[in-house]
Amino acid sequence: MERIEVGRPWPEGPIAMLPVAQLYVRDIPLLRPPGRSEADLLQVLWCPFDHPANPATALFWRSAATVTDILDAPPEPPAIQFPGYLPEPCLLTPEQVTEYPNAMELSKELQEQLGDWSRWQAAGSALDSSYEVAPDDFYGDHLSIAPGWKVGGWTRWGLTDPMPRICSECGTEAVPLLTIVPSHRSCPWILA
Repeated sequence: MERIEVGRPWPEGPIAMLPVAQLYVRDIPLLRPPGRSEADLLQVLWCPFDHPANPATALFWRSAATVTDILDAPPEPPAIQFPGYLPEPCLLTPEQVTEYPNAMELSKELQEQLGDWSRWQAAGSALDSSYEVAPDDFYGDHLSIAPGWKVGGWTRWGLTDPMPRICSECGTEAVPLLTIVPSHRSCPWILA
């Protein structure tokens, strides 16, 4: 913290990346490695310091059967810029959730339909009357982007309009792989 306060957050020497997630294809069937069918394990690590485009991340697709030297505890970095960058150990209980695109990604016609209270009532949806003033909020609150950490799915757009995320390697549009919502930030990081 002393280094950060004087404007020199980076410690001398190498910095250990922090393990953030370890996901198995057996638990998340839609999680598929690009071009490597034998890989059934995704390990995600990140740097404990801010970078211009979120924390620097490293993704490792591996075959769980080949992981034999397991560390008792991961190496600890000499410092962490924000407490939220230090993940709390936990177990996940994956569940499959159906979500729909952000309303900003829909056509103008569909956006207008979402704003029509009579359409919601005709659909027989169990709505409370508080949505009558802004019926499109029901879509955003209950049908659209699922909150929290997730694999795949749709992107939550904040202060910007939807924009393509182009892969710097091959030029194709990247799709969300893993969305992470650290405890110290209100907006998620999306690894594509």
